Amino acid sequence: MGAIIARKVRTYSRKRLREQKGLDGKAWEKRKKKDRKKMLRGLSKKMRSKGVELGGEVFFVDGKTAEIAHQHQYGEPEEWTSKKAEKVYGQPDYGAPATSYQARALKKEGYKVRLPGGRKKKPTMRWIKENLSLGQAGLILRTLRDDPRLNRWVIELPERDFLGVTEREVSELASKIFDETSGRVKGA
Repeated sequence: MGAIIARKVRTYSRKRLREQKGLDGKAWEKRKKKDRKKMLRGLSKKMRSKGVELGGEVFFVDGKTAEIAHQHQYGEPEEWTSKKAEKVYGQPDYGAPATSYQARALKKEGYKVRLPGGRKKKPTMRWIKENLSLGQAGLILRTLRDDPRLNRWVIELPERDFLGVTEREVSELASKIFDETSGRVKGA
């Protein structure tokens, strides 16, 4: 009986992950970046269920996935260090050309280039990408914004609850269990 309950809870949770909605039925807070990718996409594949002595259990295949799910379920902040970022994303190639994102940010911050004769002019995005390296653009951006170099920072995660059951789902489960057990009693 516990395995049936756990399987159903897993199904409900996977549906919420697919629809990007919480237990209350409201849509989750969107990503900070404006790309339209769904959040927590890989979690449903690694979600498993099993029956235990007095009920059921929904769990994740590996510890890292379980940790990510826990952080999002309860909205726990995640602390990053420069070492951790380097381990996850790798060492950037500071000699590579500046990115479009950096060029856009430099233009937004009001970056100007000195011309011969002392005049200043706002460069085009193309000029920035062709003439500045990734490292130079990053340094200029940091000085324009007066940003201190951070060795550690905290990323606040909004609560994205998906595990669990709602009142309606509990009543559905109860009626399903009642129907199954009453069918067994009648046949006996």
